[in-house]
Amino acid sequence: MSNTIQQGWIAKLELNFSVSRSKTFLSKRKHIGPLTVQRPFYPEEGLCHLYLLHPPGGVVGGDQLSIVVKTDSDSGALITTPGATKIYRSNGHKCSTINQNFTVANNSSLEWLPMETIIFPGARSKFSTKFSLSGNARVAAWEIHCLGRPVINESFNAGKLEFSFELWRDESPILLDKLIINKSELDNAVGLRGYPVFGTFIISNTSKEVLDLVRTKLFEGDDCVFGATQIEDIIIIRCLARRTHLVQDFFREVWQRIRPLVFDREASIPRIWAT
Repeated sequence: MSNTIQQGWIAKLELNFSVSRSKTFLSKRKHIGPLTVQRPFYPEEGLCHLYLLHPPGGVVGGDQLSIVVKTDSDSGALITTPGATKIYRSNGHKCSTINQNFTVANNSSLEWLPMETIIFPGARSKFSTKFSLSGNARVAAWEIHCLGRPVINESFNAGKLEFSFELWRDESPILLDKLIINKSELDNAVGLRGYPVFGTFIISNTSKEVLDLVRTKLFEGDDCVFGATQIEDIIIIRCLARRTHLVQDFFREVWQRIRPLVFDREASIPRIWAT
């Protein structure tokens, strides 16, 4: 136990989705440490909905979290979380790591729609997310990060964060994002421009119709800025905001509108979002 306390939690979760005649099912679930999932359920025909759980409720310096998700051909899964992930202040120079790898097979779909990550002042963390698509795999996935707690005027005035976000198809890179944040970067005109919340939303297998729809929803004001670009058939939406709910609400609205066009399904809103 003393070694665990000194080194931090090591948590790993491996999930594999396969398809039967009637539905997608969780064919593999392997976990080590405090990362697990609730029992899958099916609010819409055939598609597997899953809630990812991290019981300790937060990540501290020295913790290592690893999530590996794979889909088999013809399967479909939606994953979300019941609450925000919290990254707490690190003790000394200990650094926490969060690694997420998603492999989406040809003719399968994955929707990764977690709640936001709240990063407390003094945190030292490395975040790595990679999506590997094959063929016509379909994905809708977002990440939302909040620096400090702006609702109580708390800013990220200490610490260091490293972010890596990658999207690959058939072993070729489409999007490679790297970002390093410390106190000096917060107000940088080519950085966060003073906004404490930033998010990225990627949607694959899109068309001009989808892009036009997304752009009709974009807006800019004192509290938020949104933009959308397209690389091949991938739409990338980026945002800066002063409150997390502005980004969550916008991403959810876009997801509901584009889902019939990209996934050939009407939006089935996870019940946990209403609690």
